[in-house]
Amino acid sequence: MAKPRSDEPIEPIDLGNTRSLGVRSLSVYCQTCHHETIVNCDRWPDHMTVPSFGPRMVCTAYGSTGADVQPNWKEYQPPRMG
Repeated sequence: MAKPRSDEPIEPIDLGNTRSLGVRSLSVYCQTCHHETIVNCDRWPDHMTVPSFGPRMVCTAYGSTGADVQPNWKEYQPPRMG
């Protein structure tokens, strides 16, 4: 049975949470020119949220500011069972 829908806002994922899942970098995608890169996020503290990086990113190919940023899920390794 499905859980009832909550009206509480969804909290954005932070770097501490992504690190706990084994993901230590972010995938950054320029919506203007479609340039994509991976940024290591080890130097930033755990409390920083992933969406807070988007407006700070400057495309090295096009020069535009702002990007779509998400955890680099390619690093995620699901826990082994058994």
